[in-house]
Parts: sequence; structure tokens; C-alpha cells
Amino acid sequence: MKKTVVSLLAILFSISMFAQKANFKGFELYGTAATGMFGTNYWPASGSQFNGPGLRVGIGGGFFITPHWGLTTGINVSTYSAFSSIKAGTAYSYTTYDSDGLPYTENIKVDSKIKEQDIMYRIEFPFLLNYRYYLPSGNALYAAGGITISLPMAGYYHVSNGAFTTTGKYEDLNATLSNMPWLGFTSTDISGTHGMIPSNKSYNASLELGYLYRLKKTTYLTVGIFGDYGLKDLRRTVGASYLIYPSSQYIGIPNSGTVNFNRLMSFGVKAAWHLNISGEPMPKGKKKTYEQPQKSVDPPSFNHTKGGHQRTGK
Repeated sequence: MKKTVVSLLAILFSISMFAQKANFKGFELYGTAATGMFGTNYWPASGSQFNGPGLRVGIGGGFFITPHWGLTTGINVSTYSAFSSIKAGTAYSYTTYDSDGLPYTENIKVDSKIKEQDIMYRIEFPFLLNYRYYLPSGNALYAAGGITISLPMAGYYHVSNGAFTTTGKYEDLNATLSNMPWLGFTSTDISGTHGMIPSNKSYNASLELGYLYRLKKTTYLTVGIFGDYGLKDLRRTVGASYLIYPSSQYIGIPNSGTVNFNRLMSFGVKAAWHLNISGEPMPKGKKKTYEQPQKSVDPPSFNHTKGGHQRTGK
């Protein structure tokens, strides 16, 4: 039994030594691309939403204190999308004032299901702690986790279908106004409507798992899966923001009070190409030495005296 344990320890030690010789520490650069589900995650009242596809590309660098542990950061550009809808028959009402200052209740009824597509462009900065477990082949399994700061670049919504009817009720006059387009009380088709989606920065929890494949002496490829979840609400206006304002002003589902949160969420597959720029580490216990050029010096001749006369023996 003791002999078996010693043999096993020797094998593990050999594997560890081989792995150490096949990996790098120090500085590295990388370029990355990822795809999968990239969503602006919200849920509208009286409607539905599902997250859409997206893409992420970026560059970055890292420093590995040891061959196993390191920190990486970079800059990414990501696209997020969502498809949402408000069902037909949904009704909204709120009190407002007309141009004469008279209060009235604006009633809005969705006649045809509203279908909307949203897209956001974000610039992101990941800060990740990395761990690599090297295999006897010199390749490795890796895991990374940390925080990603996501900043808005631009956001847009586009309505592909939808119609609603607006009426106004004056309580003081006991009258309901309808079919008066010049007053804004009419039926409106909003198909083709589009606009902007303002948003806040977000902090995302980020996780990656994958495989590192050595390509050449200083380059390697990583392939894995990732997931990100927004820890902060993206909405700039929180509260009773109406989806449709007087004069049929449609503002987009994510901008309205029909949603109670809006968070980024993504998961998918990613690949990255890495370049180690620190050089191969020397074996443990050895240091680099540099050879100095040496002059050729003829050994002194002992066959001549100082005056150039040959010494002769008697």
C-alpha cells in the first residue's frame, strides 16, 4: 500500500512538473468574440418579452502572477436585443389638462397588439480573476469571475405592429370626446414608429468556464461558455412614465412605467486568441547568464629571458 501511494505521488509530481514547463506567466494580450443570448431583461404589465441574440467583440490584456492565477481586463463592444409586446384590449387612463387648462381623463385602449423590438449598444470593461488548471498535455481548464462595468452607447426601439384609440372624458362637463383628430382623440396606427432608449450604466456579475488550447510556444486559444447578469436597473426614469402621452406620443415599452425593472442578461459561447509577451520562464533555480567576449592572450614563454637571451644551463 505504501509503495502504491509513493508511486501515485511520484506520478502527480511528474504531471505537475510537466504542466509547469508547458505554461506561461506574466503579461498577455488577447482578442475575443462571443455570441449567444444578449437581452435587456424586463417584463411589461399586460404583455410579454423575450430576450434576443447579440454579439460581443473586444480586446484586452492580463497579468498572471503565477502560471495558475491572474487578472484580466479589456474593452468590449456588445449588442443587446429584446422583443416585447402589449396585448390587444389593454387600457390606460390618466388625468391631464387641455390647452385651456381644463382637467380631463385621457383613456387609451390598445386595438391591435403592439409588437416592439429593442436594441442597445454598450461599451463594457470586464475585471476578472482567472484560474487555470493545467493538464499533462500542456492545455488547461480555466475559470474566471468578476465584475463588468457596462456603459450605454446608444439604444433604439422599433414598432412593427400596433394601434390604439384615444378618448377624453371631462368630468366637469360630463362629456366624452372621441373621433376628433384635431384634439388628439382618434385611432392611431403606430406601426413603423421608432425612437431612442436612454439607459444608465450597469454593473454585471460575470462568469466564464472553458478550455485553453496551446497553439504555439507563446500563443494559445481559449473556448468556453459565459454568463453575465446586471446588478443595476438600466432605466433612467423610474415611476409613472406613460407608454402613450397626449397627442399619441408613443415612447417605447422600456421607457415607460409598464415595466418595473430593466437589467442586462447574457449567456453563450466565446473564443479568444492569446499572446504571451513575457517570454518563457526559466526552469526553477536557474538564471539567465550572458557570455562575455574574451581576448585571446598568448601564454608567456619561459624560454626567453627579459633581455631576449636564451637561458642555458650548465
